Amino acid sequence: MRSIYIVLFILGTLFPMVCFGKHFGGGSADAWAQFWAAPFASWVISGFSWDLIITASACTTWMIVESRRLKMGGVVWQVLLVFAVGMSCSLPLFLFRRETRLRARQPEQNTGPI
Repeated sequence: MRSIYIVLFILGTLFPMVCFGKHFGGGSADAWAQFWAAPFASWVISGFSWDLIITASACTTWMIVESRRLKMGGVVWQVLLVFAVGMSCSLPLFLFRRETRLRARQPEQNTGPI
């Protein structure tokens, strides 16, 4: 699973950044205004945008709770990635880190009496 998460992290970073780069690289003076208006340009797009906002909120909450439960550091970076790039970048990276943490914890869970 970890290799799948890394591939998804790479793709989830690359595709949004290419799109954002093309948008802001166009040299438009009102690029930021367009950036904030575009997610609510129509009812259909608004529906997708609200879906993503609510999903990102739920995932971010889960990442924070899960990182505390597993005593994982660095969750602040995952939360920042949600806002800097998006869930397509942040969530696969968090899942990769979570799998790594769970693998590291397995031996300590098996140290009890036989």
